[in-house]
Amino acid sequence: MQAAKPTIQQISNTTGYSVSTVSRVLNGYSRQYRISEKAQKLIKKKAEELNYKPNQMARGLRLKRTFTIGLVIPDFANPFFAIMAKHIEKAASLSDYSILLVDSDENAEKEKQQIKNMIARDIDGIIVAPVGTEKNHFNDIIKQKIPLLFIDRYFPDMDVPFLSSDNFRGAYDAIKLFIRNGHKKIAIIKGDNRIEPVKERLRGYINALKESGINVCEKFIAGNGFSPENGYHTTLELLELPEKPTAILAMSNLIGLGVLQALNEKNMSIPSDMSFIVFDDQPYVSYLNPPVTTVKQNSEMIGKMAFELLLKKISDPGHTPSSQLIPTAIIERRSISQQK
Repeated sequence: MQAAKPTIQQISNTTGYSVSTVSRVLNGYSRQYRISEKAQKLIKKKAEELNYKPNQMARGLRLKRTFTIGLVIPDFANPFFAIMAKHIEKAASLSDYSILLVDSDENAEKEKQQIKNMIARDIDGIIVAPVGTEKNHFNDIIKQKIPLLFIDRYFPDMDVPFLSSDNFRGAYDAIKLFIRNGHKKIAIIKGDNRIEPVKERLRGYINALKESGINVCEKFIAGNGFSPENGYHTTLELLELPEKPTAILAMSNLIGLGVLQALNEKNMSIPSDMSFIVFDDQPYVSYLNPPVTTVKQNSEMIGKMAFELLLKKISDPGHTPSSQLIPTAIIERRSISQQK
């Protein structure tokens, strides 16, 4: 005969706290009802001992929630987004939330369709790293009063909170590092020109050059995509210029892979033949020979904070989260030469 499932009443009987107090602790309302740390610890310990599992369906009906959020990212294959998604899921699981995760494949039409599907599922909120410049489908989310948060990419003219890296500062610091090492012929290989992080990184690149009295060479501003293919073909084009760059900043880790492929094909060594910095500190860069200097983005923090901010909006529809730029950091390795 199957044993009966443990109940809130059993936890109440064994701890001495009322059913309502036990329910509030197990449903995450301890702070709201000022329940002591001692009571919380005892109730949670007893629930664990009894292997108590809340009935999510009943809880959802009571709170009018599905305990599911949508997450739309542009590319599963990009480690930056994969790490971010992992930390969103990790934070969500701690609050008994499930994630409906989809890949937009950097395709605006697919993004629109996936968001329609999510709305139809009555999910509690949506986190998106948008593709391109189209916004109307996001207005549909807002009209239906579904909490929405942008990550990494965003629209400055939309009243939607976002979490992103300080892209201006990251690129600015990278170019200043090249300049301190004597470089003046510095190229930047861009991602998609339409999105805000690319615009901000380009602005950081240009400001760093101008502040140092270095002319901005339009031919050194190249590329228009986040793929390794963009990095590869753009690097080959830069190497065909009559006056070649001595340093390259790749705007993403995938672009960086293409740069490395092109340099290797041309039998060029880092840093003696080309100094190199890549935006994103992925594990592979520290294992290269030589290890590559990077602009580190805190994708772990962005992921964790993204869910927490969305959950606050879900729990309190009147709450408006503040947009934030998360600081970047230069991780110096051995991919920059000294120019005389």
